[in-house]
Amino acid sequence: MKYPMLKTLQYLACGALLSGFAIQAQAGQTTRVGDPAPVFSSQTITGQHFNLADYTGKKPVYLKFWATWCSYCKAEMPHLNSIKQQYGDDIEIVTINVGMNDSVAKINHFFQNQGYSLPVIFDHKGELTARYQVIGTPHHILIDKEGRIAYRTFLATDQLDQMIMHWSQLNSSAASVRMSDKPKDIMALPPVYPVKALAGDVL
Repeated sequence: MKYPMLKTLQYLACGALLSGFAIQAQAGQTTRVGDPAPVFSSQTITGQHFNLADYTGKKPVYLKFWATWCSYCKAEMPHLNSIKQQYGDDIEIVTINVGMNDSVAKINHFFQNQGYSLPVIFDHKGELTARYQVIGTPHHILIDKEGRIAYRTFLATDQLDQMIMHWSQLNSSAASVRMSDKPKDIMALPPVYPVKALAGDVL
């Protein structure tokens, strides 16, 4: 009976610490729906560079804050992995491990066991967690193409899925319009045959 209580205390302690990070950030930029998303640049645990500003005007971004000790986070991972596979071309998906009582080794172990290939930023100093005022995990944040926070929620919801699907459809429609605006393939035009010059012709 001691172990469930120990886990509960661990979750409460981590939640309190995350709340502390968020309180420190409240004096600065707010991160409510409609606010500009705090711009950041970081590296994933596999060494890939990620800069939020690179996607402004190009595609929406989906951030998920999580931890390996968070049971709800792990239960939602198949859902997130499925979204990545289905909508990854239209929406940039990045997971951010809050770094509290966690490690890159634990992340790698979890991902290898489950076969996930999601990009992960390890927030070991809690800076991103604080800037986005995340007070618990899991936490989902959708950022639109204009770089503004469009939606945030603790658990994956139907509204989250609907927004992602809607953005993907908009992107597909825009891509279809761009394709229709392209000039016709030159191979589809009638061939042009060379004409021999006759005596007296001026070329």
